[in-house]
Amino acid sequence: MDNTERQGIIAAIFAFGFWGVMPFYFRAFPGGVGAFEITLHRIGWTFVVLLAILGTTGDLTQAFRIFRNPRVIATLFLSTIFIAINWLIYAWAVMNQHLTEASLGYFINPLFNVALGVVFLREKLNIWRWLAVALAAIGVLNQIIIVGEPPWIALLLAFSFGIYGLLRKTVAAEAREGLFVETLLVAPLILGAIVWMEMHGSGHMVSGAISTKALLVTGGLTIAAPLTLFAYAARRIPLSTLGLIQYIAPSAQFGLAIYFGETLSLGALITFGFIWAGLALYTFDLWRKRGTVHVS
Repeated sequence: MDNTERQGIIAAIFAFGFWGVMPFYFRAFPGGVGAFEITLHRIGWTFVVLLAILGTTGDLTQAFRIFRNPRVIATLFLSTIFIAINWLIYAWAVMNQHLTEASLGYFINPLFNVALGVVFLREKLNIWRWLAVALAAIGVLNQIIIVGEPPWIALLLAFSFGIYGLLRKTVAAEAREGLFVETLLVAPLILGAIVWMEMHGSGHMVSGAISTKALLVTGGLTIAAPLTLFAYAARRIPLSTLGLIQYIAPSAQFGLAIYFGETLSLGALITFGFIWAGLALYTFDLWRKRGTVHVS
Protein backbone atom coordinates (compact mmCIF):
# COMPACT_ATOMS: atom_id res chain seq x y z
CA MET A 1 0.00 0.00 0.00
CA ASP A 2 1.49 3.32 -1.06
CA ASN A 3 1.17 6.58 0.84
CA THR A 4 -1.57 7.91 -1.46
CA GLU A 5 -3.83 4.92 -0.84
CA ARG A 6 -3.11 5.06 2.90
CA GLN A 7 -4.18 8.71 3.01
CA GLY A 8 -7.32 7.84 1.06
CA ILE A 9 -8.24 5.08 3.51
CA ILE A 10 -7.78 7.42 6.47
CA ALA A 11 -9.95 10.06 4.79
CA ALA A 12 -12.67 7.48 4.04
CA ILE A 13 -12.67 6.21 7.63
CA PHE A 14 -13.06 9.74 8.95
CA ALA A 15 -15.81 10.53 6.42
CA PHE A 16 -17.95 7.47 7.17
CA GLY A 17 -17.11 7.67 10.86
CA PHE A 18 -18.37 11.27 10.83
CA TRP A 19 -21.63 10.17 9.19
CA GLY A 20 -21.89 7.31 11.68
CA VAL A 21 -21.92 9.58 14.73
CA MET A 22 -24.15 12.26 13.17
CA PRO A 23 -27.10 11.21 15.39
CA PHE A 24 -25.35 12.90 18.32
CA TYR A 25 -25.58 16.20 16.42
CA PHE A 26 -29.34 15.96 15.91
CA ARG A 27 -30.01 14.79 19.44
CA ALA A 28 -28.04 17.75 20.82
CA PHE A 29 -30.84 20.13 19.82
CA PRO A 30 -33.36 21.09 22.49
CA GLY A 31 -37.03 20.25 22.14
CA GLY A 32 -38.90 22.51 19.78
CA VAL A 33 -36.21 22.62 17.11
CA GLY A 34 -37.52 20.42 14.32
CA ALA A 35 -35.89 18.43 11.54
CA PHE A 36 -37.16 20.85 8.90
CA GLU A 37 -35.48 23.89 10.47
CA ILE A 38 -32.25 21.96 11.04
CA THR A 39 -32.20 20.82 7.41
CA LEU A 40 -32.76 24.36 6.17
CA HIS A 41 -29.80 25.63 8.16
CA ARG A 42 -27.57 22.70 7.21
CA ILE A 43 -28.11 23.45 3.52
CA GLY A 44 -27.83 27.21 3.95
CA TRP A 45 -24.65 27.14 6.00
CA THR A 46 -23.14 24.54 3.66
CA PHE A 47 -23.47 27.16 0.92
CA VAL A 48 -21.67 29.70 3.12
CA VAL A 49 -18.87 27.24 4.00
CA LEU A 50 -18.30 26.22 0.38
CA LEU A 51 -18.43 29.83 -0.78
CA ALA A 52 -15.63 30.62 1.67
CA ILE A 53 -13.58 27.54 0.70
CA LEU A 54 -13.91 28.01 -3.05
CA GLY A 55 -13.24 31.73 -2.73
CA THR A 56 -10.09 31.04 -0.72
CA THR A 57 -8.76 28.34 -3.04
CA GLY A 58 -9.56 30.27 -6.20
CA ASP A 59 -11.96 27.62 -7.49
CA LEU A 60 -15.05 29.82 -7.42
CA THR A 61 -14.70 30.72 -11.09
CA GLN A 62 -14.59 27.05 -12.01
CA ALA A 63 -17.79 26.45 -10.05
CA PHE A 64 -19.62 29.28 -11.84
CA ARG A 65 -18.57 27.84 -15.22
CA ILE A 66 -21.10 25.09 -14.53
CA PHE A 67 -23.86 27.61 -15.23
CA ARG A 68 -22.83 27.65 -18.89
CA ASN A 69 -24.50 24.27 -19.32
CA PRO A 70 -28.30 24.41 -18.77
CA ARG A 71 -28.59 20.63 -18.79
CA VAL A 72 -26.05 20.29 -15.98
CA ILE A 73 -27.85 22.98 -13.98
CA ALA A 74 -31.19 21.21 -14.44
CA THR A 75 -29.66 17.92 -13.29
CA LEU A 76 -28.05 19.55 -10.25
CA PHE A 77 -31.33 21.20 -9.30
CA LEU A 78 -33.03 17.80 -9.45
CA SER A 79 -30.23 16.17 -7.44
CA THR A 80 -30.59 18.94 -4.83
CA ILE A 81 -34.23 18.01 -4.32
CA PHE A 82 -33.39 14.36 -3.71
CA ILE A 83 -30.50 14.98 -1.33
CA ALA A 84 -32.56 17.56 0.61
CA ILE A 85 -35.34 14.97 0.99
CA ASN A 86 -32.74 12.48 2.20
CA TRP A 87 -31.31 14.87 4.79
CA LEU A 88 -34.78 15.83 6.04
CA ILE A 89 -35.99 12.24 6.43
CA TYR A 90 -32.79 11.21 8.18
CA ALA A 91 -32.95 14.13 10.63
CA TRP A 92 -36.60 13.36 11.38
CA ALA A 93 -35.85 9.64 11.87
CA VAL A 94 -33.02 10.29 14.33
CA MET A 95 -35.07 12.79 16.33
CA ASN A 96 -38.14 10.52 16.48
CA GLN A 97 -36.63 7.21 17.59
CA HIS A 98 -36.37 5.66 14.11
CA LEU A 99 -32.59 5.47 13.87
CA THR A 100 -32.67 1.68 13.47
CA GLU A 101 -34.76 1.96 10.33
CA ALA A 102 -32.59 4.82 9.09
CA SER A 103 -29.51 2.62 9.42
CA LEU A 104 -31.35 -0.10 7.48
CA GLY A 105 -31.81 2.41 4.66
CA TYR A 106 -28.09 2.98 4.36
CA PHE A 107 -27.40 -0.75 4.56
CA ILE A 108 -29.81 -1.22 1.64
CA ASN A 109 -28.36 1.69 -0.33
CA PRO A 110 -25.33 -0.08 -1.90
CA LEU A 111 -27.55 -2.89 -3.18
CA PHE A 112 -30.16 -0.38 -4.36
CA ASN A 113 -27.38 1.35 -6.30
CA VAL A 114 -26.60 -1.95 -8.00
CA ALA A 115 -30.25 -2.23 -9.08
CA LEU A 116 -30.23 1.36 -10.36
CA GLY A 117 -27.15 0.59 -12.41
CA VAL A 118 -28.99 -2.25 -14.13
CA VAL A 119 -32.14 -0.22 -14.83
CA PHE A 120 -30.68 3.15 -15.85
CA LEU A 121 -27.06 2.49 -16.85
CA ARG A 122 -27.58 -0.97 -18.39
CA GLU A 123 -24.86 -2.44 -16.23
CA LYS A 124 -24.41 -6.21 -16.27
CA LEU A 125 -24.48 -8.15 -13.00
CA ASN A 126 -22.69 -11.37 -12.17
CA ILE A 127 -24.30 -14.14 -10.12
CA TRP A 128 -22.96 -12.78 -6.82
CA ARG A 129 -24.57 -9.38 -7.25
CA TRP A 130 -27.85 -10.85 -8.44
CA LEU A 131 -27.94 -12.98 -5.27
CA ALA A 132 -27.05 -9.95 -3.16
CA VAL A 133 -29.90 -7.90 -4.59
CA ALA A 134 -32.29 -10.87 -4.24
CA LEU A 135 -31.44 -11.30 -0.56
CA ALA A 136 -32.03 -7.59 0.07
CA ALA A 137 -35.40 -7.84 -1.71
CA ILE A 138 -36.36 -10.84 0.44
CA GLY A 139 -35.45 -8.85 3.53
CA VAL A 140 -37.69 -5.96 2.49
CA LEU A 141 -40.54 -8.34 1.63
CA ASN A 142 -40.15 -9.99 5.03
CA GLN A 143 -40.54 -6.61 6.68
CA ILE A 144 -43.64 -5.83 4.62
CA ILE A 145 -45.44 -9.20 4.62
CA ILE A 146 -44.31 -11.05 7.76
CA VAL A 147 -43.59 -8.17 10.11
CA GLY A 148 -46.38 -6.07 8.64
CA GLU A 149 -44.46 -2.83 8.95
CA PRO A 150 -43.24 -1.52 5.58
CA PRO A 151 -39.82 0.09 6.13
CA TRP A 152 -40.85 3.40 4.56
CA ILE A 153 -38.06 5.40 6.17
CA ALA A 154 -35.39 2.93 5.05
CA LEU A 155 -36.79 2.70 1.52
CA LEU A 156 -37.13 6.48 1.15
CA LEU A 157 -33.58 7.02 2.40
CA ALA A 158 -32.17 4.38 0.06
CA PHE A 159 -34.24 5.67 -2.87
CA SER A 160 -33.46 9.37 -2.40
CA PHE A 161 -29.74 8.82 -1.82
CA GLY A 162 -29.54 6.29 -4.65
CA ILE A 163 -31.21 8.62 -7.17
CA TYR A 164 -28.98 11.46 -5.96
CA GLY A 165 -25.89 9.33 -6.56
CA LEU A 166 -27.17 8.31 -10.00
CA LEU A 167 -27.77 11.93 -11.00
CA ARG A 168 -24.37 13.04 -9.74
CA LYS A 169 -22.71 10.13 -11.53
CA THR A 170 -24.13 11.28 -14.86
CA VAL A 171 -23.46 15.03 -14.49
CA ALA A 172 -20.20 16.77 -15.45
CA ALA A 173 -19.44 18.49 -12.14
CA GLU A 174 -16.79 17.87 -9.48
CA ALA A 175 -18.03 16.91 -6.02
CA ARG A 176 -17.22 20.16 -4.21
CA GLU A 177 -18.11 22.55 -7.02
CA GLY A 178 -21.27 20.57 -7.76
CA LEU A 179 -22.39 20.71 -4.14
CA PHE A 180 -21.77 24.46 -4.11
CA VAL A 181 -23.97 24.95 -7.18
CA GLU A 182 -26.63 22.68 -5.67
CA THR A 183 -26.82 24.79 -2.52
CA LEU A 184 -26.63 28.01 -4.52
CA LEU A 185 -29.63 27.00 -6.64
CA VAL A 186 -31.85 26.64 -3.58
CA ALA A 187 -30.22 29.36 -1.44
CA PRO A 188 -33.01 31.93 -2.08
CA LEU A 189 -35.68 29.39 -1.10
CA ILE A 190 -33.71 28.33 1.98
CA LEU A 191 -33.17 31.92 3.10
CA GLY A 192 -36.82 32.77 2.50
CA ALA A 193 -37.98 29.77 4.56
CA ILE A 194 -35.62 30.64 7.43
CA VAL A 195 -36.77 34.28 7.46
CA TRP A 196 -40.43 33.19 7.33
CA MET A 197 -39.92 30.88 10.33
CA GLU A 198 -38.19 33.63 12.32
CA MET A 199 -40.94 36.15 11.52
CA HIS A 200 -43.63 33.72 12.66
CA GLY A 201 -41.87 32.76 15.87
CA SER A 202 -41.08 29.15 14.91
CA GLY A 203 -37.38 29.71 14.17
CA HIS A 204 -34.55 29.52 16.67
CA MET A 205 -31.72 31.45 15.02
CA VAL A 206 -32.80 34.75 16.58
CA SER A 207 -34.61 33.69 19.74
CA GLY A 208 -32.81 30.43 20.50
CA ALA A 209 -30.09 29.88 23.09
CA ILE A 210 -26.47 30.47 22.12
CA SER A 211 -25.86 26.71 22.06
CA THR A 212 -28.78 26.24 19.66
CA LYS A 213 -27.52 29.01 17.38
CA ALA A 214 -24.05 27.41 17.38
CA LEU A 215 -25.51 24.04 16.43
CA LEU A 216 -27.48 25.58 13.56
CA VAL A 217 -24.45 27.48 12.22
CA THR A 218 -22.14 24.44 12.40
CA GLY A 219 -24.70 22.46 10.39
CA GLY A 220 -22.84 23.46 7.24
CA LEU A 221 -19.73 21.67 8.43
CA THR A 222 -21.72 18.47 9.01
CA ILE A 223 -22.28 18.33 5.25
CA ALA A 224 -19.17 19.95 3.77
CA ALA A 225 -16.56 18.21 5.96
CA PRO A 226 -17.47 14.52 5.37
CA LEU A 227 -18.27 15.08 1.68
CA THR A 228 -14.88 16.71 1.13
CA LEU A 229 -13.16 13.79 2.87
CA PHE A 230 -15.22 11.32 0.84
CA ALA A 231 -14.36 13.00 -2.46
CA TYR A 232 -10.68 12.99 -1.48
CA ALA A 233 -10.81 9.28 -0.61
CA ALA A 234 -12.81 8.20 -3.67
CA ARG A 235 -10.03 9.29 -6.03
CA ARG A 236 -7.27 7.53 -4.10
CA ILE A 237 -8.49 4.08 -3.10
CA PRO A 238 -10.01 1.08 -4.91
CA LEU A 239 -13.78 0.82 -5.14
CA SER A 240 -13.64 -2.47 -3.22
CA THR A 241 -11.94 -0.77 -0.27
CA LEU A 242 -14.34 2.16 -0.34
CA GLY A 243 -17.26 -0.24 -0.56
CA LEU A 244 -16.19 -2.00 2.62
CA ILE A 245 -15.38 1.16 4.59
CA GLN A 246 -18.82 2.63 3.81
CA TYR A 247 -20.43 0.14 6.19
CA ILE A 248 -18.87 2.04 9.11
CA ALA A 249 -21.67 4.64 8.93
CA PRO A 250 -24.80 2.43 9.08
CA SER A 251 -23.08 0.04 11.51
CA ALA A 252 -22.36 2.93 13.88
CA GLN A 253 -25.91 4.23 13.44
CA PHE A 254 -27.32 0.77 14.22
CA GLY A 255 -25.17 0.57 17.35
CA LEU A 256 -26.26 4.04 18.45
CA ALA A 257 -29.90 3.10 17.91
CA ILE A 258 -29.49 0.27 20.42
CA TYR A 259 -27.58 2.61 22.74
CA PHE A 260 -30.42 5.16 22.57
CA GLY A 261 -32.90 2.49 23.64
CA GLU A 262 -34.54 1.48 20.36
CA THR A 263 -35.62 -2.17 20.24
CA LEU A 264 -35.86 -4.73 17.45
CA SER A 265 -38.47 -7.43 17.02
CA LEU A 266 -37.51 -10.92 15.85
CA GLY A 267 -39.03 -10.15 12.45
CA ALA A 268 -36.95 -6.98 12.12
CA LEU A 269 -33.80 -8.92 13.04
CA ILE A 270 -34.62 -11.40 10.27
CA THR A 271 -34.97 -8.46 7.87
CA PHE A 272 -31.54 -7.17 8.89
CA GLY A 273 -30.17 -10.71 8.54
CA PHE A 274 -31.19 -10.91 4.88
CA ILE A 275 -29.83 -7.41 4.18
CA TRP A 276 -26.52 -8.20 5.88
CA ALA A 277 -26.26 -11.49 3.98
CA GLY A 278 -26.77 -9.58 0.72
CA LEU A 279 -24.11 -7.07 1.74
CA ALA A 280 -21.73 -9.91 2.58
CA LEU A 281 -22.08 -11.29 -0.96
CA TYR A 282 -21.72 -7.81 -2.44
CA THR A 283 -18.58 -7.17 -0.37
CA PHE A 284 -17.18 -10.56 -1.35
CA ASP A 285 -17.64 -9.68 -5.01
CA LEU A 286 -15.94 -6.30 -4.53
CA TRP A 287 -12.94 -7.86 -2.84
CA ARG A 288 -12.82 -10.64 -5.46
CA LYS A 289 -12.24 -7.92 -8.03
CA ARG A 290 -9.88 -5.93 -5.81
CA GLY A 291 -7.09 -4.28 -7.73
CA THR A 292 -8.98 -4.28 -11.03
CA VAL A 293 -11.70 -1.67 -10.37
CA HIS A 294 -10.99 1.85 -9.20
CA VAL A 295 -13.01 5.01 -8.75
CA SER A 296 -11.83 7.53 -11.32
